Amino acid sequence: MMVELERRGLFALVAGLGAAVTAGCGRGAVQVVDEVARIVGPVDRIDAFPTVDELNRFVDELVVAHPAMVAVEEIGRSRGGDPIREVRVGSGERHLVVFGNPHPNEPIGMATIRHLLGRLARGEADTLGATWHFVPCVDPDGTRLNEKWFAGPRTRTAVAREFYRPAGPEQPEWCFPITWRDREVGVPMPETRALMTLIDRTRPALIASLHNGDFGGGFFYCSGGDADYWSALVQLLDDADVPRHQGEPDAPGGARWAEGVFELPTFAKMADAWLAVGVDPVAGIGGGGSLDYAAPYGTAVLVSELPLWTDPRIDDQTPSERAWNDVMRSTATAYREIAALVTGVLDGLGDRLTGRSPFERALRSMASGLGELAAERDGAADQDRRATLGEIFIEEYIWVAAQRLRAGGMLLRLLYEEVQRDPSLAVERARVGAIFDGWSADVERNAPGEAVPLERLVAIQAGAIVTAATRLRDGRPV
Repeated sequence: MMVELERRGLFALVAGLGAAVTAGCGRGAVQVVDEVARIVGPVDRIDAFPTVDELNRFVDELVVAHPAMVAVEEIGRSRGGDPIREVRVGSGERHLVVFGNPHPNEPIGMATIRHLLGRLARGEADTLGATWHFVPCVDPDGTRLNEKWFAGPRTRTAVAREFYRPAGPEQPEWCFPITWRDREVGVPMPETRALMTLIDRTRPALIASLHNGDFGGGFFYCSGGDADYWSALVQLLDDADVPRHQGEPDAPGGARWAEGVFELPTFAKMADAWLAVGVDPVAGIGGGGSLDYAAPYGTAVLVSELPLWTDPRIDDQTPSERAWNDVMRSTATAYREIAALVTGVLDGLGDRLTGRSPFERALRSMASGLGELAAERDGAADQDRRATLGEIFIEEYIWVAAQRLRAGGMLLRLLYEEVQRDPSLAVERARVGAIFDGWSADVERNAPGEAVPLERLVAIQAGAIVTAATRLRDGRPV
């Protein structure tokens, strides 16, 4: 099926979904699946993620070519002065908002917006009686710090060497201002204020926030819905041969609604989960999310989380000889070791660091977060059972390996900056480089992963957005 999907694109994916899901279902279900397929259409081969400038040029060309269909408005500016743009298509009373790249290391959404926006603007797809509001790139500053890996090679090591993920308080989607336990939390960034402006103006029926992970399975967070909705979402994963995420959600406090679908928790639910393991939720999360901020408008939220790489071993349910408690404690130890390396390097740089480097701020936040993650793992080590081989693989080569590569890559980028000012730091950079090379060699030898074709990831995200949009039109829960 994988070769066939590469040849025929998304229409095959979603049309195949119709055959798979609706055998034995009513005609209405078939019609909905066919409609999703028609709106999303075929996705051509994609060899690289779009950069900020490329996406801006694409939008500008659409406005020139289709001025009656597309309108662009600047809703704010990033801290670095880049415009935060809203691209509007359609004129219906129902408003649908789509966020691209709220985390700058997660660019699948920018490619998805480019595809879906293009189809709607050219009149190739029905707007479903709605007004669509696309924010192609929520965090252009952070995205520019990742762009060197967008065109490949798409290996875990190559991505890590050019990786950047901002500190928690600098993530636009997690610093919405809200009130929690009579306490005001969340200090909005300029990028967040731009999203607040859009949400307040449109009072959207849906916010679709587009994310991706590094390695593993795909999954979705939903603010509501029903079994039919969740089934339709995960079927998009199945028909694209992308495994469903088998572990726990990375947002604490969310219930599992189906395999591959989790409840999108409010800040309050996440805060309760953090407090249960002795972690300050404001330090751990920062502020509210778009779900919290848009709650007064009754907005449904859909978050798509898709992997860049997969490996069939994540689904291995074979019992191992290792106890679950041992696996959890091992992960906690590894997290603390990574945090200690990061903290040691930063402490060694001393007063050379001023807080101006985004890599320094990101690493300090990461070290703190790893301590919190270690506490979570310690708290989970209370099950008297054997771990499966899949669970061990996930802990060692998804969670731990990802944190090692991210920390090592950003440390090397920070040290490269500092070496330009003080060449004597080349020795420290070489030391960290050797550690990174060891981690990288282990990953590339034992878990390089199979890169998922980008067009397939775009197909899943676009299909999920349109699935939610059709259900809202039909008055069904999302």
